[in-house]
Amino acid sequence: MRNIESRMWERVICAMLVVLSAPVGPRGAKAQQVTIYRDKFGVPSVVAEKLPDAMYGLGYAMAQDNAEQMARNFKQARGRRAEVDGQSNLLSDMFLRALGFEERAEKSATVLPVEPALLIKRFCEGANRALAEQKSRLPDWIEPFTPVDVLCLTQLAQEAFPLQEISGKLLPGAGSNQFAVAPRRSATGHAILSIDPHLAWSGPLLWYEYSLYSKSFNFRGITLSGLPMGTMGHTDHVAWSMTNNNPRLYDFLTVTSNPANPKQYSYHGEWRDFEEITLDLRYRENGELKSRKQTVKRTAWGPMVPLRAQAVRMAVPELPAMFQQGLRMARAHSAREFRQALQMGGLSMWNLVYADTQGHIGYQYNAHVPRRSEAFDWRNPAPGADPQTRWGDFWTLDALPHAEDPGSGLLINANTAPWLTTLGKEIPVNGWPAYVTTYGSTTRYERLNALLSADSRVTLDEAKTYATDTLVPYALSAVKRVAAAFQRIEASGAIASAPNQSDQNAPEGLKALSAWNGRADIGAKGCGMYLYWLRADRVMPELARKAGHGEPWSAVEEAVAVTALSKAADDLKALYGRLDTPWGELHVTQRGAQTAPASGLGYFAPGDSTATVTPNFGAFSNGRIVCTGGSSFRMMVDLDPKGIQSWSVLPYGNSQNPSNPHFADQQAMFGRGEYKDTNYSVSRVRKSAVTHVTLRTE
Repeated sequence: MRNIESRMWERVICAMLVVLSAPVGPRGAKAQQVTIYRDKFGVPSVVAEKLPDAMYGLGYAMAQDNAEQMARNFKQARGRRAEVDGQSNLLSDMFLRALGFEERAEKSATVLPVEPALLIKRFCEGANRALAEQKSRLPDWIEPFTPVDVLCLTQLAQEAFPLQEISGKLLPGAGSNQFAVAPRRSATGHAILSIDPHLAWSGPLLWYEYSLYSKSFNFRGITLSGLPMGTMGHTDHVAWSMTNNNPRLYDFLTVTSNPANPKQYSYHGEWRDFEEITLDLRYRENGELKSRKQTVKRTAWGPMVPLRAQAVRMAVPELPAMFQQGLRMARAHSAREFRQALQMGGLSMWNLVYADTQGHIGYQYNAHVPRRSEAFDWRNPAPGADPQTRWGDFWTLDALPHAEDPGSGLLINANTAPWLTTLGKEIPVNGWPAYVTTYGSTTRYERLNALLSADSRVTLDEAKTYATDTLVPYALSAVKRVAAAFQRIEASGAIASAPNQSDQNAPEGLKALSAWNGRADIGAKGCGMYLYWLRADRVMPELARKAGHGEPWSAVEEAVAVTALSKAADDLKALYGRLDTPWGELHVTQRGAQTAPASGLGYFAPGDSTATVTPNFGAFSNGRIVCTGGSSFRMMVDLDPKGIQSWSVLPYGNSQNPSNPHFADQQAMFGRGEYKDTNYSVSRVRKSAVTHVTLRTE
C-alpha cells in the first residue's frame, strides 16, 4: 500500500514540476518568447524577437539578482528611504520630495511617448514576476514595481552628482577614465574604446551588467538596478562611455520676502506667493512604520533650503527626452547618428567619448546648462530678486566643446578640461564660463596621455594594460628626494642626535622604497612603505607633488620628510613585522566574508586628488585600506565591423544578494586588473551559457 501511495505521489509531484517549469502566459493572450542565458559569472543575456519582450526579460533577470537593491533604489529615488532605513533619512527624503521628483514622475507616467511607456511597463512586469516568485525570501516592505518608480530613479541618476554636491557628500573618487583610439593608431585596424567609470561600490549608483539582443538593437553594457536602459557599453555599431564633468546644474538663490505680505517673495522683481505643501513622511522604527507631517515651502525656482532664506534651482532634463534619447543612442549606426541623438537634451551632464565600426571617434561635452549672467559668481548664492539672475536659453551641443576624429588619433578624458581631450587644438581653451566648466588636469589623465601618446600601434592587450595602470604619481621622484635628504641628514649626525627619534627602522624602510618600482600592483613590495610615509605627516602629499614637478624641498621640508620616513617604518614594522609587505596585504576589497587583494591607489589623504589610473580607494583603518570605491566597471571594446568584441569586469559581482553565487565572483579578477570576455553575439552567448530559461510573455 505504501509503495502504491509513494508511486502516486511521485506522479503528482512530476506533474506539478512539469506545470511549474512550462512557459506560461495569461490565458487568451498571444504569447511571445524570451530566453535568458547566463554565463559563468551570472551575467544575463536576454534574447527576444521584440524589444518589449526583451525588456520583460531584463526586468525578470534583474529582479532575480537584485530585487532588494532595486526596491531600495526606488525608495530612495522617491524620497521614501526612511520607510526602510529609519528616521535618520527623513531630511534627505524631505528634500527629494520637495524637489518634486515623485510628482514629476507621476505626471510624466501618463504622457510618455508610446514606445518608452510600453518598454518601462514591460520591464516592470518582468521584474514583478520575479518578485512574486521570490516573495517568501524578500523583505515584506518590498512592493510591486511601477513605472513611477523607474521614472523617479531615472531623475535621481541624472541629478546624482549635483545632489551630492549640494549635500556636501560628493566623494573625491567619483570620477572616471575613458579613451578612444582611432584605427590608424590601433593594431587591430579598428577603433578601440575604454570605459572606466569611478564611483562608490555601494548605494544606488552600483552597476548591473547585461546583454540584450532583439531585432530593434543589440546591447552589452551596464545600467543601474531598476533602470531598463543601458548607460554605457556598445551595440553592433557604436560604443560609448561617460565621465562626469562639472557644469553648474544648480543655483542657490537668496529669497527676499515681501515686508507687507510674508506669504510672498520676490521672483526676479515680481511678487509671487510661496507654495506650501504638506508631506506625509513615513519612517521605520523598531520594525513599525510611523508617520510625521512636515510642511515645506516652494518657490518657482524650487524648494526652500531648511533654516536658510534661500531656494535651490536645478536644471533637470524632461523625462520623455531622457528615454527617447536613450533609444536613439542605442539605435545609432554611426558616430554621427550617435551625436545627433544627443541633440535631444535627455542627459543632464557628462563628457561622452564614443566610437563606431566605421572607424570614427568622437567627443562631446554634454551639459543641460542654461546661460547665466556674467555679473554673478554662481558659486555663491545669487539674489533672486534681481532680474539678472533669470536663466537664459540652454547651451546647445554645438556651442559646447566637441570634436570628431582629432589629428592625434586619440581622445582621453579623465575628469579633465574639454580642450585636453583631443591632445590637439581642436577645442579652444578660452571662452568657457566657469558655470560651464572649471576643470583642469588630473594625474590619471597625465599618465594615460603619456602611455597612449607614446604608442603609435596600440594593441588590445596594451589598451587593457593602460586602462589598469598602477604607476603611483610622483612616487619615484619623491623616493629619490627623500633618499638624498636622508643621506645628507644622516651624514650631518642630526638623525642620531635627534631627541625622542626612533631611527632604527628608517634605513630598512628606505631600502624597501628604493627597491620598489613605483607601482601599486598587488605584489608590489614598497608601496605599503610609501603609503605609510605619505600618511606620516599631513604635508607629505604636497612634498611628493613638489618632487614630481621638480620643485626643491627646503631644509625644513627635508627634515619633515625624513622624520616621516622613520615614523612610517616604525608603524609598518609594528603592524606587519616587515617593511616589504606586498601591497595586496595592505590594499584590499571586502565583500561579505570574502577579502581579496586590490591593485591601484587613490585619494589616500584627506583633500588629496592624487591617484593612479586605477584609483581604487577607501578609508585607512587598522593599518590597511579596505577599498569601497574606484573603478566601478571596466570595459574594453574593439569595434571590428565584422563583429564587435568586448571584455569587462565588475569590482565584486553582478548580484547584490549575499546568498547569490555571483555576489563576489569577479572580486579577485578585478583586484588583479583583469577582464573577462563578454562573448558578445547571440551565437557566442548560447555556446558560453551555463544556464538558460525561456519565459513566455503577453
